[in-house]
Amino acid sequence: MNIAVLCHGTVLQPTLEALYSQGLLAGVAVPDSAGGDDVNLPLEMALRQAGIPFLRVGTDDLAGQLAPWLGQIAADVVCCMGFPGKIPPELLELPRLGFFNLHGGALPRYRGPDPVFWQIKNREPFGAITIHRMTPKIDGGGIAHTERVALGPDDTYALHMQRLGGTLPRVMIEFVQQLAIQGDKLPLHAQETTTTPYLPRPADADRTIDWTRSAVEVDALVRACNPVYGGALSLLKGIPVRLLEVAAAPPCADSQTPAGTIIAASATDGIRIVCGQGESLSLELFYAADGFFTGRRLARIFGLRPGDRMA
Repeated sequence: MNIAVLCHGTVLQPTLEALYSQGLLAGVAVPDSAGGDDVNLPLEMALRQAGIPFLRVGTDDLAGQLAPWLGQIAADVVCCMGFPGKIPPELLELPRLGFFNLHGGALPRYRGPDPVFWQIKNREPFGAITIHRMTPKIDGGGIAHTERVALGPDDTYALHMQRLGGTLPRVMIEFVQQLAIQGDKLPLHAQETTTTPYLPRPADADRTIDWTRSAVEVDALVRACNPVYGGALSLLKGIPVRLLEVAAAPPCADSQTPAGTIIAASATDGIRIVCGQGESLSLELFYAADGFFTGRRLARIFGLRPGDRMA
């Protein structure tokens, strides 16, 4: 069986290596770099060295670029892993066994392009790898397999991605072995009916801290934004900052202190802030326009004092 993979990012390289070791990898396509850091360059170099057909595709005319390439490499099935482009409907039935997506979250609850963010933000105990048949409805096709992946209380976005990446090679090989045996008779389970909306990529408002939320909710948002979004957003003396790490701290002595109030700020104590209903957090690591700063260093640089506010 010849498997073509559409993917993006080096976290998937172990999965590609697993397919290659089984003689199943027919070719790999990635989105063309639009400038800046080319995260797929190390992957391209490794694949070309191994003699695996490699293709970069632009966002325009995916069908025109992919259809002849899939024919050239005689792909029986296409697996998508983090590929950002929407596959045109006319392509979906082109391979003998169709297209399958390896979605980094539970379906149908976490449909959308960034389930990892939303699962961490919502403090789910598990994420998932969901393999489903691709149809014109995004993330809506029948499910072939779901593998739960633990979401630890300290997991950042990147740490959970590494967990997914470490689990994926086994899941992928098990799936393609089953597909090779059952072919187009592979059992697929229809997704449950849900009123949960399709979750878009998080906007600035989704990544902005509401200090009236509980300490665990703020912590979850910070971890969901670390490092992929550069941290959770807030304002300090009117200046945008991003929080990358917070830690539990003793509750505020005065239960009437408004959320968002700084109650400790020094080069010794760092920064403590009130959140929720009288809880507090220690603000450990920031990113601002001038670089990365610990709470202790930022307290000194900004000249922070108890009673200052964050919004």
